[in-house]
Amino acid sequence: MPERTRHFVIGTAGHIDHGKTSMVIQLTGRDTDWLKEEKERGMTIDLGFAFLGDNITIIDVPGHEKFIRNMVAGVSTIDLVLLVIAADDGVMPQTREHLDILNLLQIKNGIIVITKTDIVESDWTELVVDDIQDLVNDTFLKDAPIIKISNESGEGIPVLKSEIMNTLKKVAAKKDKGVFRLPIDRVFSMKGFGTVVAGTVLSGSLTTEQPVELLPHGITARVRGLEIHEQKVERVNIGERAAVNIAGVEKETIGRGDVLAEPDFFKPTRYFDAKFYLLKSSPKKLRHNARIRVHVGTNEVIGRISVLDRDEIEPGEMTYVQFRLEKPVVADFDDRFVVRQYSPVYTIGGGKILNAHPKRHKRFSKEIIEQFEMLDQGDSARMIEQFLLDRKFSKFALQEICQQLSISESDAERYVEELVSNGQIHPMVEKSQTVYLHQQHYSEIRGRIMGALQEYHSTNPSKRGMSKTELKVAVGRKIDPEIINKIMEDLNRENEVKFIDSKVALASHEPQFSEKEKQVLDQVRELFIHEKFATPNPSETADKLNLSQQEVDYAINVLLDSYELVKLEDGIYFHIENIREAEQRIRKFFENNNELTVSDCRQLFNNSRKYNVPLLNYFDKTGLTVRQQDVRVLNRS
Repeated sequence: MPERTRHFVIGTAGHIDHGKTSMVIQLTGRDTDWLKEEKERGMTIDLGFAFLGDNITIIDVPGHEKFIRNMVAGVSTIDLVLLVIAADDGVMPQTREHLDILNLLQIKNGIIVITKTDIVESDWTELVVDDIQDLVNDTFLKDAPIIKISNESGEGIPVLKSEIMNTLKKVAAKKDKGVFRLPIDRVFSMKGFGTVVAGTVLSGSLTTEQPVELLPHGITARVRGLEIHEQKVERVNIGERAAVNIAGVEKETIGRGDVLAEPDFFKPTRYFDAKFYLLKSSPKKLRHNARIRVHVGTNEVIGRISVLDRDEIEPGEMTYVQFRLEKPVVADFDDRFVVRQYSPVYTIGGGKILNAHPKRHKRFSKEIIEQFEMLDQGDSARMIEQFLLDRKFSKFALQEICQQLSISESDAERYVEELVSNGQIHPMVEKSQTVYLHQQHYSEIRGRIMGALQEYHSTNPSKRGMSKTELKVAVGRKIDPEIINKIMEDLNRENEVKFIDSKVALASHEPQFSEKEKQVLDQVRELFIHEKFATPNPSETADKLNLSQQEVDYAINVLLDSYELVKLEDGIYFHIENIREAEQRIRKFFENNNELTVSDCRQLFNNSRKYNVPLLNYFDKTGLTVRQQDVRVLNRS
């Protein structure tokens, strides 16, 4: 398939009745007022759309103060803005507010259009030009071209078209994170097709029949069809204005502010960290915990602002904050947002998102502010390292890191490789995938393992090692056992620890016994070897050897720990040599027999049922025999 021409989105901005919609009609031949109410009232209420050529969409946004929400939804995804100012009115309140919003959303490219030049004197128009230059002097429009037009005669429209084309050639390509996301600004249904949503693709791409997730609802749907400029396409890419026909979701379920995205990647949030700027034009300070309206993407949500390093923000100040929202939104690192006063409603500030899934922060924390500064610099490698550092003793796969930080997998792979090579994070293979743990946490767990073993050997010098279960508890109940297992394996590979069956010991450890303990162990060991398949219980052992019960219990525990004794059931222990001999006798028995009974065992081992039933149960557990009602058969597998 041939590569498509790059797509651009142009937005209009300006005061009500300054001729934005008429200008769009002159440029495109298409009326963007599509609501009946708009026709009746003669003003744009909702977003309207028109096409200039094959690859340019013009979004006509409302100018009336009550419809600023829709204006924010429209300009949040544009490449170029046309700031429209009528020659008869000049700069008006909504002109200033729209310009503030454009600055807050960091729109980079713009053209200033003066309309209605045919109804005023040229001298008056020049005065308007002077006012405009004063207005835009400290903004991104400082050096923007100013084009004078008449929507009635069409004068100046060719010049405006030419300037648009020249400016778009200089517009930098959008940075693509590679994960599909489309904030929805229109929802409608079409007969025979069903639900259609529209918006501008913020990142990634989408193809027909691909599954998508509707957020924040968490509903998975299938893409039935795609359109750009009312033409069917098989794929839509970043920066393109797209209509998406989705199956499996009713129109009533969806609203402006929802997001269509790649499944299982973005997670709705009610908190986000941000760098925030309070406009110089704000009539008052903004206090900590003030109730505000937040516009992010195409969504408007009420929330509160937590100011982290002071009690109030002065007009013109920039600082770090955390927003707590009353309903979930879908946000991403580096997204721009606008904040409006809760009541009365007017624009007071905005900024960029630094973390879309933060913890709730303590205020006046130097460490928290340093983290914000690092995120503000946009260093993805440091973001990944900080993410793993903040999540103590937790491991994450590459995909999970991408989801949490909204970084493309290709970028994340490069940054993770750099962090691993620098020794800042530690990779571990788990279930055929690599997971990552911060090196600081990895080293701390290693230290805990070694410390726990040293303490255990000091307290239990005669024991060969510590059970893995005991060790995991000693290291930390809240630490993922799989992490401890992996680190133990590393220590074993490095000859720092050794595994003894299900036990772990320091590599240098050998059991330590006094001469008296050695004598007791030899006596108990020899007795159990000698008694073969009819061994005494601990009390009988103490009587036979003229030892204290404490001495016998200690010896039995040491011999169990070293696997010299096998416990068949409470009070019945066989020496491992005799267990092996019993196994050989049973195997030999099955050379000429198909079934083994308890009575057969009496003949094989010259003992009683008291010992034979536990012995047969033991061999059932170890897999030598299989019980079938009252007999055993050899386990041929």
